[in-house]
Amino acid sequence: MLEQGLVQVYTGASEQMNLAHLGLCLRAAGQGLRTCLMGLSDHPFIGIEDRALSYLRPSVVVERVALSGDASGETLRKDTGAIQAALEHIQEVAEGGGIDIIILEEVNHMLEKGIIPVGSVVELIENKPSGVEFVLTGRNAPEEIVERADLVTEMVEHKREEGAWTIDGSNQEGCTGVVTGDGKGKTTYCLGRAMLFAANGIPASILQFIKSPRPYGEVVAIEGFPNLEIKTMGEGFIIGPLKPSRSHIKAARDAWEECLREIFSLTYRLIVLDEINIATHLGLVHPERVREMMFLKPRDLHVILSGRNAHPEMREHASAVFEMKEIKHPFHRGIKARRGIEF
Repeated sequence: MLEQGLVQVYTGASEQMNLAHLGLCLRAAGQGLRTCLMGLSDHPFIGIEDRALSYLRPSVVVERVALSGDASGETLRKDTGAIQAALEHIQEVAEGGGIDIIILEEVNHMLEKGIIPVGSVVELIENKPSGVEFVLTGRNAPEEIVERADLVTEMVEHKREEGAWTIDGSNQEGCTGVVTGDGKGKTTYCLGRAMLFAANGIPASILQFIKSPRPYGEVVAIEGFPNLEIKTMGEGFIIGPLKPSRSHIKAARDAWEECLREIFSLTYRLIVLDEINIATHLGLVHPERVREMMFLKPRDLHVILSGRNAHPEMREHASAVFEMKEIKHPFHRGIKARRGIEF
């Protein structure tokens, strides 16, 4: 059980879905937390998402509102009763004591369309038990929700080539994406995307350049996830203006060599270089080497470069660039990282 449950909001104007909540499910499962995901709207890859989350049972429970038709506003208004009943059910789940995290997937979109009264979700937030985390997703979150949230991240789409950023990896030609910004959700977004690839039968690998080898939630949970591997190869985060130590430099060089071996092994279709942007910003990996890799990688390989302070050349040559923009962060209120949520 969480000692302190907060309210997180992942939003933005982009039609691209922020997958950070899926990565959070993975991390939380590895730390023994239980999550209930309530799907409030259809989206194109529900089947693959449900398959991915099925590998996390019994730590993750998925429930979805059975909608009557397509996603047009008029059709959804017929489903208002079912959606309201789902919100009442979620209140019961929150009070039941068996769930640590509740995700209301695409609830912001329903609020924007007026399908759900904002007051219904405000009431949920205000009645939330202190030991339960609420995560609200979907574009264009209303101000009333943002005001009451503890953490808000806006996903900003700076660049996306048509057909180059298919969420589930079904596109045959690989692309290079950059996920950066000062907001929360970069690593969990990448974890979520890797989960969808893996659930679609596409081998995926995650290389973490900065985190030191520890039983982080995602590391533990991935052990039971098919087609998905993770390697944590750093020496830990560097705080403040301190120069990287020799051990940090050596760890980053070793991680880069492992990265190149994986890229040209033709074993994977997706490789996430988690925190590589931090490594280049700190001078642990030379940006020119990363730029060369972006041009020389196998054609059908997808590569994602994550971490704050993405190098301008990485952004320029990427197929897609997404910024996780901080609107609110609980760290500024003295709330420290929590097991199963931040690690």
